[in-house]
Amino acid sequence: MRNKLFTLIILFFAAIFCCDSAYAKKRKKSHKHQTVRVSHYQVDIQDFHDINFNTDSISGDSLVNFAQTLIGTRYVSACSDPSVGFDCSGFVHYVYKSFNVEVPRSSNDFINVGEKVKLEDARPGDVIVFTSPTHKHTIGHVAIVLSNDGDGFKFIHSTSGKEHGVTITMMDDTYRRRFIQIIRLLKQNDMPAKNKTPLLANIGFATSLM
Repeated sequence: MRNKLFTLIILFFAAIFCCDSAYAKKRKKSHKHQTVRVSHYQVDIQDFHDINFNTDSISGDSLVNFAQTLIGTRYVSACSDPSVGFDCSGFVHYVYKSFNVEVPRSSNDFINVGEKVKLEDARPGDVIVFTSPTHKHTIGHVAIVLSNDGDGFKFIHSTSGKEHGVTITMMDDTYRRRFIQIIRLLKQNDMPAKNKTPLLANIGFATSLM
């Protein structure tokens, strides 16, 4: 009888121990899941920024002057982080985002935004859209117009070509054949030319092919 009673007592305490262990594991798992959710929420808050579609106060000169500070940043596919690198649309996206203006992240989507203007009317800060170097009927490259004056048409972009990074390129026959459209996003570029500040001179230019 004693042995039976002793066995029952052991089983009773064993059952209590198992229940406590299961409950503790459940609480630990629930707490861990909650921590992940909080961490994810904090990341979302850090990444949030105000999107400003009003470009009245942004000049093309200020935008291209900033873009030139990124010259030499290497080309990295699918990237828009200056500490890592840029692809073509990542570079344009980063430059505009630095002025609190949201633009498409994909080169294909630029054709659906902004005002379409002629190549000869392009101004510093406008976006220029090209076909892909390998698929002539597909949008595959975007850049920012740097100058369109007596010294020629130049644009700044992140190229996967010889320079393999952010560089300044002169419009040549190869790029002319690939040219699709000039996209205007800056309202100041619609002002008469005489009211525009001339582009800074004495800038060293590099040329490349994508």
